[in-house]
Amino acid sequence: MNSFLTLLPWVLLPAALAAGFALGRRRSGRLRVQLAHTETMLRRISQAVESTSDAIGIGDMQGHSLYHNRAHLELFGYTVEELNAVPGDGVLFADKAVAQEILTAVKGGRSWSGETDVLTRTGKRVPAFVRADIIRDEAGRPVGIYGVFADITERRRRAEEQERTNRLESLGLMAGGIAHDFGNLMTVMSCNLSLAQDTPGLPLEVSPRLMEIDKVIHRACKLTEQLKTFAKGGDQERKLMRLPGLVREAARLAVTGSPVQVDDQLPGDLWPVEVDETQIGQVIHNIVLNAVQAMAGAGRVRLSAVNLEPGTEAGLPAGPAWVKISLGDNGPGMPPEVLSRIFDPFFTTKEKGTGLGLATSHTIIEKHRGRLRVDSRPGAGTTFHLILPAAPRERAA
Repeated sequence: MNSFLTLLPWVLLPAALAAGFALGRRRSGRLRVQLAHTETMLRRISQAVESTSDAIGIGDMQGHSLYHNRAHLELFGYTVEELNAVPGDGVLFADKAVAQEILTAVKGGRSWSGETDVLTRTGKRVPAFVRADIIRDEAGRPVGIYGVFADITERRRRAEEQERTNRLESLGLMAGGIAHDFGNLMTVMSCNLSLAQDTPGLPLEVSPRLMEIDKVIHRACKLTEQLKTFAKGGDQERKLMRLPGLVREAARLAVTGSPVQVDDQLPGDLWPVEVDETQIGQVIHNIVLNAVQAMAGAGRVRLSAVNLEPGTEAGLPAGPAWVKISLGDNGPGMPPEVLSRIFDPFFTTKEKGTGLGLATSHTIIEKHRGRLRVDSRPGAGTTFHLILPAAPRERAA
């Protein structure tokens, strides 16, 4: 039976009864009061353990499971019977060496705490902060081991987002300076090229070469503008609007000329947002175009969206409501080593890519005080989430 009340007497009740019998020597009525108080205390402890969001498990000295609270069952996905049958080999830990390290430390009388990945019943890895220690009876003898598991998925994601934002801001400052100086150099080259092209008596074989130089300068100037947009997010002209029409049009343009189909699931009741229409359209176009290129043939792009009340999406600042646009595909997905770098400037897996599309998209969304997130697994497709603050209700009215 997975009841904390049935387990607590194993640890606490001997001491409680000893105190009760001591009182009983004075008066039996006092004993009944003390026992009732002890029972209430045990019930409150049980309720607290079952109510906490941290996963708590208790095992014997060999590591076999004895008790698991509700959060533990929800985190790992096992039934009580399955957990009770789990051998003491650290099946809940992704790294078996860590499981053995914890067991060795606790058996040696030392507590253990740290971050590690745990494994759910389906094999999913979940980052967790784990605390483990020994349970002793009233005589100080070790009788069991307890572990507390705190799911730190959201905390780690927020830390990664902040680290990425800080890194992109630093790179943006550098890119902005380079783009400014590079632009000045291109201006000088372009002016001198124009003078050279207007030179009287220019040999015929020189003119085509000057035209090639002009094309290269044009591409360099375009790259410079991309760097400036990445660095600063571009000049914004925001207006109040609803996003479904913009999302549909940008996605339609991105799939034009390809066999990719668009699955439009956008609702008609999205809250208005204050955005730069051109920039948000550019972000959507970049993401959908990447999906088309990743699928390299027939596939589907899903467009969906939802309104988010304050506090309903983890990792977002408290206060405003949000509008979440999701752009998903059924392509090959991305491995973790690629996923962790997709917003880095100049990182690309394409032969002819510049690596600035998603980096610039990230900067644009950040300048709109929003978030750009992505979910992807190899073989399971990729979904980008554009999360933008909804316009204040009084503005949207």
